[in-house]
Amino acid sequence: MVKLLRREAELRKAAETLEDMLRAEESADSEWMNAVEDLQYHIVKEYRDRSNASSEEFVDITVQDLREAALRHPETAFWVKHNRARRGSLKVGDPAPDISLLRAVDGRSTALLAQPSIGRSSTPNLTVIVAGSLS
Repeated sequence: MVKLLRREAELRKAAETLEDMLRAEESADSEWMNAVEDLQYHIVKEYRDRSNASSEEFVDITVQDLREAALRHPETAFWVKHNRARRGSLKVGDPAPDISLLRAVDGRSTALLAQPSIGRSSTPNLTVIVAGSLS
């Protein structure tokens, strides 16, 4: 499995893959993870095609096996090693925590709860926060 993870690491950094990810992000119908999923299916198929057809151990490898191996081998799977995402503790209905924001209009710093439509008023507000990372 480490061999497959090394192949994935190689292909994730390839110009063609990066272009696929960018095109996916620019599309209204997909995101970069769709390009990664396609890449993972390609790697598994490539490996199956090269494996000895009589060896079930290798023929039965799936994309899920590849993903699970990445969690066991973060030293090889750099996208896991450097992942800082974590499951938060907020639940539906919890009040929004006050966090620092940069205003898109002028770049000034502000706080989430300092926004007039978001403060802790008696009338419920619908707030959508769009966040992302540049990887």
